Amino acid sequence: MEAPRPAGSLSRRLLRFTGYFLLILVVFLAIARFIDFPVSMFMVGGRSMEPTLFIGDLVFSVKGNYTVGDIVVVEGVNRVNCIVHRVVEVSERSVTTKGDANPGPDPPVSRERVLYKVVFVVPRLLWVPPFLAMLLFLGFRYFRGLLHGAEIGRTLITIVLFFSILDIVTMTVIPIFHVHQNIEVKRPNIVLRSLSLSEDFRFFRAVYGSISLLEFKEVEWVRINASGKEFYPEEFFIANDTLFVRIPQDVYDFLYANASGTTSSFWVYCRILFDKGDLYGYYPVTFAWRRLEVSVANNTFVVHNPNPVAFNTSFEIQYYGLDRFNRPYYVGSDKFNETIQPVSSFVVKPEKKGVHCYVIMRYVLLGGNVMESRKVDIVGD
Repeated sequence: MEAPRPAGSLSRRLLRFTGYFLLILVVFLAIARFIDFPVSMFMVGGRSMEPTLFIGDLVFSVKGNYTVGDIVVVEGVNRVNCIVHRVVEVSERSVTTKGDANPGPDPPVSRERVLYKVVFVVPRLLWVPPFLAMLLFLGFRYFRGLLHGAEIGRTLITIVLFFSILDIVTMTVIPIFHVHQNIEVKRPNIVLRSLSLSEDFRFFRAVYGSISLLEFKEVEWVRINASGKEFYPEEFFIANDTLFVRIPQDVYDFLYANASGTTSSFWVYCRILFDKGDLYGYYPVTFAWRRLEVSVANNTFVVHNPNPVAFNTSFEIQYYGLDRFNRPYYVGSDKFNETIQPVSSFVVKPEKKGVHCYVIMRYVLLGGNVMESRKVDIVGD
């Protein structure tokens, strides 16, 4: 009759079987670094995916479809050195990934270099403490066996073999992340090239240049501050990297009414929305108040207003003829008033009275009286 086996023998066999099974599983998953298996296991070896993945976490992955937002295993320099990052863009031929803690994405790689999709993560706090405890327990048992006269050769061979397998598995499991990879971070950039007013003073223009990594969305708002008073233009837009703002006529009228010198200025405030940020602009604009420009051309008196406000002017045309001794004599005069619009010209064509005339123009500029007079020859039919 066979004697019953001790209970301790059964537990030792179960423990041995479990240990062999786990060892075979780890080795099987680890050699997937060299053989194209449908499943694999990796240990996180960098901080580029924090706080999603930490150093020492075990990631289990399978071959399968992936999309934006999934964590994948990408082949690095070779299959041993892999990268575990999140997919941020997928095209027909390439995939772009990015570590959650990295400032910028990785260079795009071909879709063939994406080896696995991560489906399960074992945090380091769940497996490292039990693993260390098991190592301490086994080490204590072997040390106790040595003290009780176990075969020294067998024990030493077992220890060397165990730690050799552990070392090989650890070396094949731990991937190399971006510790030695240089990532060039390109920052969005925009440069202001020039500020100007259009010749007719109707539009303010801010010309931008060297716009990189930015895509324009819209101009959210524009305000104008003139001598402490706020104005809100109704028309503003961007075309060909240039901000256009139509200046309300009220701005110039207010500035002229409160001008304390020959120059005035105002500020243009704006907020422009881009896909990667917002631009706040604070732009100064200065211009000068000028006298009306007077000239005589083709027997006419021409007045040009170079200012952005209208001027009320009075005209007097004094006509003169010549007597038989070629002496001038007064024929008569015409008087009228005219409002010369901003940035526009007005032409005075004298009537055919006498042989010549004097056109006298009067107006007020910044509180001072201005008079201009020109001689105009009268040409008959």
